[in-house]
Amino acid sequence: MSCCPHMTRRQFLSAAAMVAATGPSWLRGLAEAAVSAPIAVPKTLGQTDTLLKTIISTYAAVEDDAWTLMHGVRALGPSFALKGQPVVDLLCSRFLTQKTVNGKTYPQMSLDDQGHTDVFLKTLLEAGVGPDHRFTLNGARYTVADLAEGSKAVFTFDPKTINRDDLAWTLIALSRLMPPDADAWTNGAGQRIRLSDVIRLGFDTLDETTQQFRQAKARGVMPDANDKIADFTCGGTHLIYGLTACVGNGYRGHDFPQRLQAHLDLTVWRLDADGRLIDRFYDNVQPPPGNPRGWQEVTAVYHHDATVKFYGHAFEILSYARHHGLFTPTAAQARTIDRAGARLAAAVAGIKDVDLFGVRKINRRLFRLLIGDSCHAYHGIRMTPGLNEA
Repeated sequence: MSCCPHMTRRQFLSAAAMVAATGPSWLRGLAEAAVSAPIAVPKTLGQTDTLLKTIISTYAAVEDDAWTLMHGVRALGPSFALKGQPVVDLLCSRFLTQKTVNGKTYPQMSLDDQGHTDVFLKTLLEAGVGPDHRFTLNGARYTVADLAEGSKAVFTFDPKTINRDDLAWTLIALSRLMPPDADAWTNGAGQRIRLSDVIRLGFDTLDETTQQFRQAKARGVMPDANDKIADFTCGGTHLIYGLTACVGNGYRGHDFPQRLQAHLDLTVWRLDADGRLIDRFYDNVQPPPGNPRGWQEVTAVYHHDATVKFYGHAFEILSYARHHGLFTPTAAQARTIDRAGARLAAAVAGIKDVDLFGVRKINRRLFRLLIGDSCHAYHGIRMTPGLNEA
């Protein structure tokens, strides 16, 4: 499953109809919560972080779902535990498998469990789990460094064919492990790869997929439609964060810091632009076929989640950039960020009373969206070096 994927209108209506038709009892109080949600700004988010932590602590510890558990680690760090066992160790022992490349066996996490390449590896590293962290898998002893070596062994790089929406997590992980002056490796197929070349492709991708947004920003107008970046996971925020992490990890050649600055400025601009597009989409949703009872409440849940998703991921980008001295907002940008904080606070208040285990019984995908996006939002507003950020 992809992390927090965008939904087409048809997918949304189909899911909404299924949830509403099954029974809206878990939605009691949702409309009232949405109306009365307190307004806050990033500097004084009120109880938003507390609400998010309660949601995560209550619902993320599901031992049969590696993807959700990984997001719990993303939010709460390596102290996140399930039945007294660190989730990091549970994930290593229960969900990793072994893969042999050129006669050497490495631990790996399947795409079915992690959603994208190297999500698990980067989650561990960014949470402060070191490369020397040991674990046992099928009687064999490994370290996180072995997980990284396995990633490098299977990674192939062809700019013409590579899935550019799958780059972000590998960029984060390898830029943490490989300094810019030693960024080359040979994969299991004998291909020599330089991480700087992969980073350059990432920036080229951002440039190519945000042309319409950048033109609208230059003209001082709000867009009437999404740009190509919206087709990337979570609106492209993972790729932006990944490239921000590369610069934060020391990759400063090839004009990377200057290119990043342009996209950080665009990210702030998108706080208004994407919010407007999200609202317009959900405000114009029509009843699913049969007009099932409770469809408006289901629509409200998806609307809240889309808001938490975008602003939570955007705050991760901006928090990381500010922590690493890569971005200082102007007065106007600070006001935009304040507005985004208010929208995030309202959306979190809109989901706090939803019975998410009830949602999970009806629609596991929606459950994952709500938990995963809540984890990213918590991390974005409570990014704390030494706690949930290395």
